[in-house]
Amino acid sequence: MAVQQVAAAYQNDGNFCQLDLQDTAAKGPIMRIETFRASQPSGEFGKTKSGTPVELLAGADHLQSHSNRVFRHLYSWTKQGRQVAVFEMREQFTPSGGFEVRIRDIDSESESFGTTLVCVSSPKPGNAYSIRYELRAPAKVKRVRVHSPLERSVSSITGLGDIGGPIDSCGEIDASLKGNPMSANIQWNGPKSSINASFADFDRILQDTPKFATFKDNALNYLRMGDFRDKCIHDGTNLTGPNPRLASEYLLIRAYRKSLIMLGRVIDADMYKHTLGMMSPVFGGNAIRTDPKPGVYTPFLTAYMANVEHYQLGLDKVHSDYGGVPMKQSPGSRLENGATPEVDATRLNRSLAEIAFAFYVNPHPVSARAIASLFA
Repeated sequence: MAVQQVAAAYQNDGNFCQLDLQDTAAKGPIMRIETFRASQPSGEFGKTKSGTPVELLAGADHLQSHSNRVFRHLYSWTKQGRQVAVFEMREQFTPSGGFEVRIRDIDSESESFGTTLVCVSSPKPGNAYSIRYELRAPAKVKRVRVHSPLERSVSSITGLGDIGGPIDSCGEIDASLKGNPMSANIQWNGPKSSINASFADFDRILQDTPKFATFKDNALNYLRMGDFRDKCIHDGTNLTGPNPRLASEYLLIRAYRKSLIMLGRVIDADMYKHTLGMMSPVFGGNAIRTDPKPGVYTPFLTAYMANVEHYQLGLDKVHSDYGGVPMKQSPGSRLENGATPEVDATRLNRSLAEIAFAFYVNPHPVSARAIASLFA
């Protein structure tokens, strides 16, 4: 897949507010993520390249006191010649490393239209995290198509509550689904068997229930979009080196990673089945059909497990807030000019690395023993 960046736009702090990717060789659909930190003001950089204004995308979160800790996203891809939105998303974090992700199904062709997947994580003592997943469904609602760019807010188009409102605005927990909600305390460096057992019932809901078939297909498309690795040709701007045409990968990992990391574990068995004690795909005869999508999470592992500080600084530029409310223009960052953040996301970024390790990493036993001996 020769995925290329075909369009991009940026908000006040230099992080992008739109990215369009396309397999140009195959003339594939455009995969578009539109994303704003909700503290971005309207005006010169307050509109995506396609034309979505920040106030419509950020909705109830726009310029609120908490808005510099909130990211709002719209994911769309080309269907029948139009850019059709399939997910509306919201991410909020705390400096202590906790976060919440809401992923709402807004595909008019989906039987689960209006359903919101809510994921919450909080760090606990002893290398542990409290993890909760739940599916919330609204009262009966009419399916309507949402296009990119937005000309009205998603809530006004669909009649759904604003995704940034109180949790009840996403509907009630669907108690008819066995395993919903899912709550567990996991050790990020603990046994995979314990982690996987916690997810077993919830995994089946999204992967095997016919009602969620379109949701699953769209989620796999979104995860493929976010899988930045060797298969991608991904142009970008290098802010640190002498060659402005050289893409610095660590500057391309943007705010929607929380939703990708949390979504992959419950929607895409290819991403975690190697942790289930099953035969390795290499020896199981199905390697070419297995797509583990490591590019979704490896930048966080590289930053914090390998302790590559340049990656830590790149992730810091994305998640830490330097611009305040409303966001100043060109506020800088630790990476660019040694600036001090107004909201520090260092603990959040480490949380994402450790959760990715818990969900997706199953170290080779020989290597694991050798590494453990270093600390014996």
